[in-house]
Amino acid sequence: MTAARRIGPAGSLRPAVVATLVGLLFSTGLRIGEALQLTLADLDLHRRRLHIRHAKFNKSRYVPLSPSTTHHLAVYRRKLHRAGFATSATSPLFVALSGGPLANNSFSNLFLASLRKLGIRGPQGLRGARVHDARHTFCVNRLLAWHRSRANLFAKLPALSTYLGHTSLSGTQTYLHATAELLESVGERFHAHFAIPVPAAKRKKHAHR
Repeated sequence: MTAARRIGPAGSLRPAVVATLVGLLFSTGLRIGEALQLTLADLDLHRRRLHIRHAKFNKSRYVPLSPSTTHHLAVYRRKLHRAGFATSATSPLFVALSGGPLANNSFSNLFLASLRKLGIRGPQGLRGARVHDARHTFCVNRLLAWHRSRANLFAKLPALSTYLGHTSLSGTQTYLHATAELLESVGERFHAHFAIPVPAAKRKKHAHR
């Protein structure tokens, strides 16, 4: 987000658009297509939620927002008003320099440009980061936080599935597959509860070796 704020042209609204959109994707796990279709009417700052209309499989849903995300969106909306882009309830929330909706390919290029400013590139011959990775990161971090608080992940999956707009749990369960942090945390919990304790005498014997 910091790198995005340094994107040109200087004095334009583009840095705020890209930085705010990056923050929204990482804090909500929205699909990029869902975020780019948002209008001013879809942002309810009072109730702290977004209205996602006609998303994948023509499903609509409400997405609750954290207080910090709501604050940043409020600041961004004021910038839109000052720049003269927020002219009606149907105006796009994320705009291009022309004032129309920001296109997916344009944002993807700006996102990668922000990463390059930070020196982040994919290994030679392999793809680097993608915009969709923000959704993956959100899901894994949410599952990891639940796991560390000792919540029942499988009991939580329906809530996460609804939040993400999945039509079935199978799409959400893919995020339970091996990730380094989640596996490490699971391993630590398993060791703490189920590992057979080593007798003190045996520990001393191994220590002397």
